[in-house]
Amino acid sequence: MLPEVGPVSTPFLAVLAGSAVVAGGVGAYALRSVLAKRRAPDESEDLVQLRDTIAGLESVALVVPENPSVDALAAAIGLRELCNEWGVSARVFAEGDVTSDDAKAFCNLFNLSLDVADDPLDDYDGAVAVGGGGTVPSFANRPPVVAVVRHRPAAVDHPLVVAGSEAGATSTIVARFFERTGHTPEQDVATALQYGIRAGTREFRRVRSREDFRAASFLQEFADQGTIDALRAPGMSSETFDVIGHAIANRERRASFAVTNVGSVPAVSALEEAADTLLRLDGVSSAAAFGVHEDTVVTACRADDVRTSAMDVLASAFDQTEALGGDADAATARVPLGLFSRVSAERKATLDELIDASTRKALFGAFEQA
Repeated sequence: MLPEVGPVSTPFLAVLAGSAVVAGGVGAYALRSVLAKRRAPDESEDLVQLRDTIAGLESVALVVPENPSVDALAAAIGLRELCNEWGVSARVFAEGDVTSDDAKAFCNLFNLSLDVADDPLDDYDGAVAVGGGGTVPSFANRPPVVAVVRHRPAAVDHPLVVAGSEAGATSTIVARFFERTGHTPEQDVATALQYGIRAGTREFRRVRSREDFRAASFLQEFADQGTIDALRAPGMSSETFDVIGHAIANRERRASFAVTNVGSVPAVSALEEAADTLLRLDGVSSAAAFGVHEDTVVTACRADDVRTSAMDVLASAFDQTEALGGDADAATARVPLGLFSRVSAERKATLDELIDASTRKALFGAFEQA
């Protein structure tokens, strides 16, 4: 069990508790005052504003990014239960397909059916963008995006952005909502959020935030540890296994950055697994794996170092930021080949060499500037 890490030490609480016994209401008031001062006031205000905004609607769409992270999916599940608690009907949507094996396993285990929000969601009064780090979806203002809940958001132009300044995962923010409102999460929701925190912080390796440990400790009592253990060891397809083999063989490392080319890939999820694998190399804190999928050069980037943002690396490496999605920990970029996809078989080898050289150069240049 994770130890509970609170903002006030045990001896300090004991002293205040003793004062309460002696001074009655005065001691209790002092304890509440100290805790109120130690609590982050901006986060409490955000929660109240978010609740009031959502509670004024009849239905809300919770929208995660294309190929969402497990953290974003877990946070959406938690927000869905909170919406129901506030008397609002809520459903989870994705901006695009779910391709990663981890995310698919997560959705299957928690019976989360994701519809792609490729058309205006006219049946909903409002939408909440959950997770991610790129632009906020607009849906042609049908419905309007009433709030953004994400971990360490990039600069976004929106009146209500709920983010934890010290949280290492979006699931941490949502778990703290449960704790602050006094609402006990259902077991499956607590389990999802617990795993979301672990996935978002990479088992607490990427960040060591008090907020993350406290949220995980709060959820520990309600979560199913057996389910979490099953999620931490998902199966792997033979295609993904082969791609990882190519990634290891073709890797290039400079300082703490690693880049690899895996050639043609059957699924984007294989690239993501390859990038995750490179991060396991000793001394590697950021990694990128790229390959060609459906006439598009796809690059998956991962960052364990809190000083490096995967989103920023890919945005710097490639100009087509509209084809970029993800967050500070994990991001994916897509660059269409365009006319180059029509090259003859005789010139394909030359094209592959050009893709390899130009993409490696762009990525290492972006890593060095990060």
